[in-house]
Amino acid sequence: MALTTTKTDPKTTAGRAFVRSLNILLKFARLYGFDHTRTAEQLDIAWSELRTAIPEDSGESLLLGATGTQLLLDGVPLDSTPAEKQFAQLLSAAGLASVQFSSQISEGELAKFAHAFPTGKAKPAELALQLKAAIVDARGIRVNEVCFVATDSRHRDASVAAQIAAASLGDDQDNFKKMLNDPQKLLELIAAAQGSTGGSGSGEGAGNGALNGTGNGTGGGNGNGASAGPGAGGTNIAATGGSGAPAKLGTKAAANEPGDEEIYRILKALTTFGKLGTGQNAASAAVEFQDQVTQLPVRAQDTLRNALAGIAEQGKHAKLDEGVLVQLAEHLSIRFALDRFESGEVKVNAVRQMLDRMNAEIEGLRKILGKHEEKMTEAGLMVESHREILDRQFWASVPENAKREVLLSDEAWCIPPKNVQSYVAEQIEQGNIREAISILQNYAKCADSEEPDARKRAATGLSELAALYAQADPKLLSEALRHVGLRLSVEQDQDLQSLVSAAFVRLSQEAATQRCFPAMEQALDLLAGVEAQRPGIAKTLRMKLGIEERVPEFVEEALRAREISAGLTGVLRQLPQTAMEQLSSRFNRCQFKNELENVANFAHDLGEEALQYLRSTVRGGPVAEAVDMVGLLVRLDSSAAEVFLPGRVKDFPRTAQDRIVRQIAASGAAGRCRVLLAVLDHLDPMVMPLVIDEVGLTGDREGLGRLLTIADGDMPVGAAPYLRVKAIEAIGRLQAPEAITTLRRIAETRKLFGWQYPQELRIAALQALEKLDPAWTREFLPKSGIEADDMTLAPVEAPQSSKFVRQRRHTRVRLQKSLAAVSTNLKQNCRLEIKTASLTGGVAATNMHLAPGTQVQLKMQVGLRNVQATALMRDYRAQDMSFEIVDMSLEERGRFRKILMDNMVRTTEGKPVG
Repeated sequence: MALTTTKTDPKTTAGRAFVRSLNILLKFARLYGFDHTRTAEQLDIAWSELRTAIPEDSGESLLLGATGTQLLLDGVPLDSTPAEKQFAQLLSAAGLASVQFSSQISEGELAKFAHAFPTGKAKPAELALQLKAAIVDARGIRVNEVCFVATDSRHRDASVAAQIAAASLGDDQDNFKKMLNDPQKLLELIAAAQGSTGGSGSGEGAGNGALNGTGNGTGGGNGNGASAGPGAGGTNIAATGGSGAPAKLGTKAAANEPGDEEIYRILKALTTFGKLGTGQNAASAAVEFQDQVTQLPVRAQDTLRNALAGIAEQGKHAKLDEGVLVQLAEHLSIRFALDRFESGEVKVNAVRQMLDRMNAEIEGLRKILGKHEEKMTEAGLMVESHREILDRQFWASVPENAKREVLLSDEAWCIPPKNVQSYVAEQIEQGNIREAISILQNYAKCADSEEPDARKRAATGLSELAALYAQADPKLLSEALRHVGLRLSVEQDQDLQSLVSAAFVRLSQEAATQRCFPAMEQALDLLAGVEAQRPGIAKTLRMKLGIEERVPEFVEEALRAREISAGLTGVLRQLPQTAMEQLSSRFNRCQFKNELENVANFAHDLGEEALQYLRSTVRGGPVAEAVDMVGLLVRLDSSAAEVFLPGRVKDFPRTAQDRIVRQIAASGAAGRCRVLLAVLDHLDPMVMPLVIDEVGLTGDREGLGRLLTIADGDMPVGAAPYLRVKAIEAIGRLQAPEAITTLRRIAETRKLFGWQYPQELRIAALQALEKLDPAWTREFLPKSGIEADDMTLAPVEAPQSSKFVRQRRHTRVRLQKSLAAVSTNLKQNCRLEIKTASLTGGVAATNMHLAPGTQVQLKMQVGLRNVQATALMRDYRAQDMSFEIVDMSLEERGRFRKILMDNMVRTTEGKPVG
């Protein structure tokens, strides 16, 4: 049987080795530092493996991606160890989708990249900034983030100072921290600051004094007390919903919202306040904060106060998390971005730019006040990046109709895959399947966008959403593959080629996992198109898809099922070599006729190209492969096998010839008799008796002429007299009246003293005549010199209704006493204990295992008598082996017949034997 070998891409092998070495390098750096000898040696190893994967100036690249706890290499998931899972989590938590290494990379750039990873305790969110700083001038490394559009780096410098925590804290640190996390106290400071400058009201009854004052003012206030009216302290303005997401502003409030620069000033003020509190006492910090507030425009002051009042209102119903300033900054950012989006002033990709810039401003505040994440990091837990949190909160705040509108627009690629997945999954759960499908179809179209950034984001997103496409509707996988495959054929940008290739591989693998055969067929069609234009890329992709490796399981599932899955035949037609190798192997293992028919019909449906592969392999392929293909070729095209085989089998080893004959016989093909006769004269003499037996079992009268010739003594070169006995037995199975004259002549011809022909030939002829001319046989037998018992062990006719592929050829008997035998031609003689036997072989327990097809010279011992025979060993079961007698002198065969008759207990088994 042919074993399908797995073809490994050298680039993939080297790439996987590089990922492992990189992980080990980072581990050594954490343990020993970058100056240690072991770390330096590991860096050299990693560089060598990376250069093997992507040789210099080769134009190739390596894409290392991360999704959750899974590392991906060019879109293909890697086997995950705990260390690699932690590495993947670190990249994901830092908001990194992938890192791309191109052939232009230098060893120094790889070293800078490795140095960017923290050797001590650090937040995952800092990793993206450190990596960008390390490779800012690098030509061979690129970091791909998970976001709507690329962040504008010009806006990051504005918050650099805010990212530095104070070196020491005052005596009032604890009190000040409590104040920072108490929205009521912060509202008091803002109100006091506004009151000290004359104040301003944003609504009826807005007070300007302390929140705990008792004034009843209805106008602007005098700064000495807060109004007790409905607008007191602003606590009923801009209240948040139960989920913590900021509520949409009313019309009047929205009209008074601050502009772009004002919101950034608010965020900077909050960051400054957080910094002040870490270096001064509470009183001084409070005064500074009030000064910061008074420097803001009036609208910005009111917006800050109203948002803080909403958080205070929320605190009445639920416990607030630590870091109210951070929560306040996030709510302000989301509210501002949401209002700008809903007003139609900006598009969704511009919203992401705003969120990125505001996130950069808030990051300094988080670093100063955030301790929760540090504790989680110290405990070894990965936390969601702040960018993802802010984006998720913004998306949760967007109204349903706006979400749908964006996801069905040309800018759907701007939405992060996680948000697309959550929305589509929600629609599926609610039964809105049609809308879910429309959204996924629209998202896939973005892979064909004219904008490079859109194609980049869409390709990355499709990789992450592959499972969702299969879940919503398997047909969507075909549509997504079509967009990605067509883009793969025309994409000129090398970086985008890697991302599109990864998406193509991921979608194809999901189609294979879900058994979506139409999508797999389309993937192979598209790959053929790519191969015509870019053969190198197509070859690499074909190996990564792994579809050929899964053909065996596809075939087994199809053969077990009542109906073949739609599209599977089309997939296998595009993989004729792999499909026919698997089907041939499966065909040769069949034991039952219905199973054989099923495999043969399946192979026939694969068409002419697959059949042509069978013909070419048998005609000129390697011996092992040709031998495995013979049986199926004889079944599907016996004429071709009749032409090709005779010229080839003469050069095959005897074991291969033996297998070929057995496969031809088991094929069940109508023309197998002609094929057997065609190869007869080209085979080893030890294989010829099997051929003659199988010719008789076919029941095809076309073989009668050659059988009669052999029975008369005109035998193939090298054949022994044993072959004449087999030919007469085969004639008896054919039951051809034309053979009666020849058989009578053999049975009754005498010479001067005795009979003309050996006893075994005469017995075989009389056994055949019992079927053809029973009256003459009964009359002649008493004067034939042959005892009636000698006629007992007769050849077995093949039952037409048998469900087995192979048939028993001779009556098998269970011996009363085991027959001892020993091999005499092997380096280490094998001892056999024969339990059941027939004139053509038997089953024996052995003291050593012999490979099937091994030729042995047997000496069977019965008392003082020895019987010798040549046999081929066969498989049977774990403890016992079967053997087939392929040559034996006719005198020895007569003695063996007597031994069997003396020890015989007739068996009633109905099993077929080989």
